Amino acid sequence: FGMDAALIAGAVAALSTYAAQSMMYQDPIRGSMSGVRLRSSAWNRGREAQEILDGEKNGRQRIFSIQLQGHIFFGNVTKMADDVKKKLKEKFEAGDEPAVVILDFTNSLGLDSSAAQSIAKLKSFLLENFDVEILLFVTGHEDGFRCTYDLSHQVVDGSSSSSIEIVERMPSIRKHSLTFTARALASQNESKSSHIAKIPNSRVCKTLDEALIFAEDVLIALEDPSILQTDSKKCFPYVRHSSVNEDKARSFLEDLVPSAPSKDMDTLHALLSPEKYYCGEIVWEQGDISESLKLVVEGSLISLLEDEQCAPESILPGSMIGELGLVNSTRRLTTVKVLSQEAILYSLSKASWQTLIEEKPHVARYIDMLVIQYLAHRVQQASNTIVDRCGSVPV
Repeated sequence: FGMDAALIAGAVAALSTYAAQSMMYQDPIRGSMSGVRLRSSAWNRGREAQEILDGEKNGRQRIFSIQLQGHIFFGNVTKMADDVKKKLKEKFEAGDEPAVVILDFTNSLGLDSSAAQSIAKLKSFLLENFDVEILLFVTGHEDGFRCTYDLSHQVVDGSSSSSIEIVERMPSIRKHSLTFTARALASQNESKSSHIAKIPNSRVCKTLDEALIFAEDVLIALEDPSILQTDSKKCFPYVRHSSVNEDKARSFLEDLVPSAPSKDMDTLHALLSPEKYYCGEIVWEQGDISESLKLVVEGSLISLLEDEQCAPESILPGSMIGELGLVNSTRRLTTVKVLSQEAILYSLSKASWQTLIEEKPHVARYIDMLVIQYLAHRVQQASNTIVDRCGSVPV
C-alpha cells in the first residue's frame, strides 16, 4: 500500500508540474532577435572591426538569437524544434540568412533527457538543412545545461569534422596571425602560412555575453582574420593592433577618431605624455580622483571592481580609459592594474584637457564623442540582461 501511495503521489506531482508549466510558459520560445539589437562586452574593438560589425551586409545582423524558457520536456520539445526551424526558414526566405545562430537556454528551468536528446538532433538538422556557419548554445549556468543527459558533449561532438576554414587572404605584416576562435577551439597549422584556423560549427557558452563575443569574432575573422591576433601571454581573447604606423599612439588615435583632420590630430597627439608601468603596478584605484585619461599603446591591463563578484575586464592596446572621469569629474569606477611585463600608456592630464576646452573646443569635442560612444555601447550591452529578464530591449 505504501508503494502504491508513493507512485500515485509521484504521478500527481508530475501532472501538477506539467499543468503549472503549461500555464506559466505556454511557449518554450520566449522570443528571438537579431544581433543588431544586442552588444557584447567587447567595447574596445578597433575601427576596422567595428566597421565590419556595423556593416549592413556582413555585420551583426548575421547573428540571430533565440531565447528559450521554462521546463523543456517531451511534451513541448517538438513544438520548440518546429518553431526554431520555422523562424530560420522565415529568415532565409526573406534573404536575411544568419551566419551565427544562438540558442539561449539562460531562462530554461530544466531539460529532461528526451528533450535534451531531441535538441542534440536539432543541432544536426539545422547545420545540414540551413546555411548556418556556427551554432552556439548558451547554458546560462557555470555547470552546463540543467539536465542529467550530457548535452554539452553531444552538441559539440564531431564538430571538428565539419568546420569553417579561416585562410589568410594576403601576406600578413606580422610573424604570426591567429584569431581568437582558432586559439580557443582549433589547432594552428604551423606548416601552412595561409592557414589560420578551423572553427568547429557548434560551441557551448556559459553566458549570452560569451556567445556574443565569440559570434562577433567569427564575423570579423570571416571578413579579415588579420584584424584579430593573440598577445604574447595569451591572457585575453584577442588583442587589437593598430594600422602600420611608426607612431603607435597616433595610429591608435586615428583609429579612435577617424573623422578628425590631420591638424586636429596633431593638436590632440601633442597633448599626450608617455608613461611606463610594470607588472603588478596600479594605474589607479577605485574611488581615486580622476586626473587624466590614458591611451593604452603597449601591454595588457585589467579592470577590477572591488568588493564585487564581477568578472575582471581586460584592457587592450588601442583602448582609451578614464575618459568619463576626466570629462565628467567622476571618481574612478574601477581599479586598473598592469598584467604584462610592462605597459606603455599615453596620458592626457586634466590641466591639458582644460586648456583644450578653452582654446580648441572643437578638438575637445572628439573626446566628448568617444565618451558618448563608449557609454552607448555599455548601455546596449547592459540591455542584454534586461532581455534575459523581460524579453525586450528598452527604447
